[in-house]
Amino acid sequence: MAHQQFTSKLQEEVICPICMDILQHAATIDCGHNFCLSCITQSGEAADSVLKCPLCNKIVRRDTITPNWLLVNLVEKIQAIDLSETQPETEELRCLRHGEKCHYFCEVDGKLLCMMCRESKDHKTHNATLIEEAAQSYQGRIRSQIEVLQQKQREIIQMKAQGEHKINVSMAQVELEKQKVITAFRQLRQVLKEEKSFLLSRINWLGKEISKGEKFYVISTETQLNYLRKLTDSLKSRQCLPPGQLLRDIKIALCRSEGFHFLNPTPVSMDLEKKLSDIKSRHDSLTESLKRFKGKEDAVTNSVYLPLEDSSSITPRKWN
Repeated sequence: MAHQQFTSKLQEEVICPICMDILQHAATIDCGHNFCLSCITQSGEAADSVLKCPLCNKIVRRDTITPNWLLVNLVEKIQAIDLSETQPETEELRCLRHGEKCHYFCEVDGKLLCMMCRESKDHKTHNATLIEEAAQSYQGRIRSQIEVLQQKQREIIQMKAQGEHKINVSMAQVELEKQKVITAFRQLRQVLKEEKSFLLSRINWLGKEISKGEKFYVISTETQLNYLRKLTDSLKSRQCLPPGQLLRDIKIALCRSEGFHFLNPTPVSMDLEKKLSDIKSRHDSLTESLKRFKGKEDAVTNSVYLPLEDSSSITPRKWN
């Protein structure tokens, strides 16, 4: 009996975890676990260069799968053992209390009974049947229970497949949203870069145009001031002349001074002021959009991605 149990345990140790049968052409992978060569080779996607160990989930390379010749030889020796030689003749079931052969099975207590136990006060009122009949009845119950367990196993496998499918779908959605975020922010960076270039180019242009106007304005005002100084100096010098010389061409001198009108040039043209105002408004709009964007970021920190609808307000446009 002990030899039979030892042999059975040996066979259990050489069972493939994938097909649940005796190892065929045993192979070992990097993590140390053993499988049938065909079972582990067909595991996972055939095109992949790596696979997961079905027992510990460690990632191993397919090209490291090697035959375990020591285990192959051991399996052959275990299979060569004739279990029928180790099977003892069926032992006679005898009552431990009376030493008699057991013929009955008590349905109430679940015990084997001899004739004396069957007629005793402990079991006389119990339902007892012949061992062979009880065994046949329980064989049916065992088969039914096996079917129940197998059905539960099928249901669990189905639920597991559905759960894994849901996880895969969710992971695909996560990756999709990740790519959306990357694309959206890449576009946003491009928009901001173009907007920066646009604003700086217009501001530099405005600076040059205002600088040109400044030169004209300074020259024009200085020229008129110089002419006004000359008129003033001319009249002051006449005040010191004798009456006859003072009155010489006095009307012309007074007419020139009285006819002087300052021609006030425009420092900055209305067109340039409007363009400068447009630049300021555009910059303010951009700043406000970024503030609203920042506010939404703070309010929805748990969102998968941030809305970018405000970026439309900073789309580069042509200068009018």
